[in-house]
Amino acid sequence: MKKYTKIVLFLMMMIGSIYFFLQKNYFYGVILLLLSFIPVFFLFMNEFLLLAFFKIKKKDMKGLKKYLGYIRDPKLQLVKNQLAYYYFLHGILHSETNIHQSENYMQKALDIGLKFKQNIAIAKLNIAIASLSKGNKKKAELLLLEAKKTDVHGLLHEQIQIIKIQMKKMNIGNRQNPFLRKNF
Repeated sequence: MKKYTKIVLFLMMMIGSIYFFLQKNYFYGVILLLLSFIPVFFLFMNEFLLLAFFKIKKKDMKGLKKYLGYIRDPKLQLVKNQLAYYYFLHGILHSETNIHQSENYMQKALDIGLKFKQNIAIAKLNIAIASLSKGNKKKAELLLLEAKKTDVHGLLHEQIQIIKIQMKKMNIGNRQNPFLRKNF
């Protein structure tokens, strides 16, 4: 359901509630008034994003993909903060299969604005991994440092250390063989 439809539904229910109050039918007025707050709740908390977060908590990637698929036009259905988390969830979904597409989604989520520091750290860590896979070591180091600063609870400490070890291994593998001749 689009966000504008939810606003119209809320306004219609409020007008109906006022009508029942004016008719001195307080029971239906109160019931309709209480029911009118349901579209407002789902305006700020999209139902499919909530279900997607439950699926990611259970590590069910098929369910995550299913519920994200129900959001056909995210710019019309979601408010700004929800849009950031929509892209964040898409980035997590694609992080195992296509790291470069995941990087694009995570960058969009950071540009729009994620709220929680832990989510920002996860996004920066995924972008650092993608930068490292492209061979951009400087950008990856910078993003890892930012992710480490943003990770306030230390939940990503192990992953950051693993990536730093991989970066060191990349340096060892890039040494030139001193016995090869250069033909210039």
